[in-house]
Amino acid sequence: MAGSLLLTRVRNRIERVRLHRWRMAAYSSNEAHIVMGGAPRSGTTVLRRILDRHPDIRAGAETKLFVPAAFNLEFLATAYDVPLAELQALRQAAPSQAAFIDAFAARVRADAGKVRWAEKTPQNIRHLDWIAERFPRASFVHIIRDGRDAVCSMRTHPDWRWVDGAWQKVLVERPIAWYARRWLDDTAAGMAWRGDARYVQIRYEDLVADPASVLREVCAVIGAEADPAWLATVTTTAAATDDAGQTKRPDYEGDVSGASVGRWRADLEADDRREVERLCGPRLRELCYEI
Repeated sequence: MAGSLLLTRVRNRIERVRLHRWRMAAYSSNEAHIVMGGAPRSGTTVLRRILDRHPDIRAGAETKLFVPAAFNLEFLATAYDVPLAELQALRQAAPSQAAFIDAFAARVRADAGKVRWAEKTPQNIRHLDWIAERFPRASFVHIIRDGRDAVCSMRTHPDWRWVDGAWQKVLVERPIAWYARRWLDDTAAGMAWRGDARYVQIRYEDLVADPASVLREVCAVIGAEADPAWLATVTTTAAATDDAGQTKRPDYEGDVSGASVGRWRADLEADDRREVERLCGPRLRELCYEI
């Protein structure tokens, strides 16, 4: 039994080393991918779905392709309706993780009949150095949300786990300070790229209040046309309620809503609010949020 456990550990270690070498292999892409990221629960999904409706941009389900050892071929096959065997062949043929990204992007762009590929994974914001080195023509969209609202959403939102061929939601309880520090670390990772011509920073609150203006700003940086017909499909609606009178989440497939803006006022207990503002206050002020 001990020998079997040791052998498993050795095999796992070898696989981690192999994956690290595959990820770090030299590669330089000519593709102008659009990379989206930000702290979890900051509106990256809303932005992703909006961009996917652009006539030139394919922005499908979150892939985790830019993140170290995180993507799952079975999920990608299901989410993008690509035969698993084809993805396995692309993976096997790719000399590096970055090369596989380009191969996958080309495949899904062709299926959608679009010329650009956008990828949304919140953790992308922590790996912009790696992305920029291998994808020098990529652009980076960093979406930021009031840290108090992000904390509220993070602590009540289950983590997705791929189990037995399907995604399952698992709620992992953590201290309020953990979520606050996660927001701080992720916002800092993106803000370090301010001044780079490939980087654009937007606020979730601005996006849901005036989507057309924010999307024009995004398009100017990513090099996409701010198509008037596309912009006309993205409108802001008043918050809706369900039969029990509870505020419903925005319709991510259609209109956007400010229903969840300022939720921290009702959802954060006084002690939790003080702790979040103690940790995040300077950053919130820097980002022009009122304290």
